[in-house]
Amino acid sequence: MFKAVLNIPPAEPKDIRWFYDRYAAMLLGYINGIVKDKQQSEDQLVKILTSFTQDFVAAEKSNQHIWLELRQYAQNRLNSAVLSDRQLIQKQSVSEPGLASLDDLQKIVFKAVYYHGKSISQLAISLNYGEEEIRNQLKLAIDKMRRARGN
Repeated sequence: MFKAVLNIPPAEPKDIRWFYDRYAAMLLGYINGIVKDKQQSEDQLVKILTSFTQDFVAAEKSNQHIWLELRQYAQNRLNSAVLSDRQLIQKQSVSEPGLASLDDLQKIVFKAVYYHGKSISQLAISLNYGEEEIRNQLKLAIDKMRRARGN
């Protein structure tokens, strides 16, 4: 799986192995929070690290700035993935007990807002619903999740 990363000899401080050693664990955790499928998360990790190292400008940056840039790059890559919101919801397993109590539209709205950072207006346009309906569905989803968790 990571043979491509591990077979590259270290050449300079900002090569793919350097990025992998420093940021792979954090980035995989971030991707797992969005994708929820272990194999897909690992595949996305390799794709994101590979493309980021090719696009990365090795200016003098602190590690914190590099991590923030890498995370934003990953977020943009994951948001522009081929899967639409509906396909992503169907492929993800229901891992939280509260999600099982939501209907399909509420799952889509909740996951798009909280896992993918979509705005209400973006969802309203992409799902062909009014913004007020999206807000109501999000409120209902949050209320159901709270009741399922006993809050």
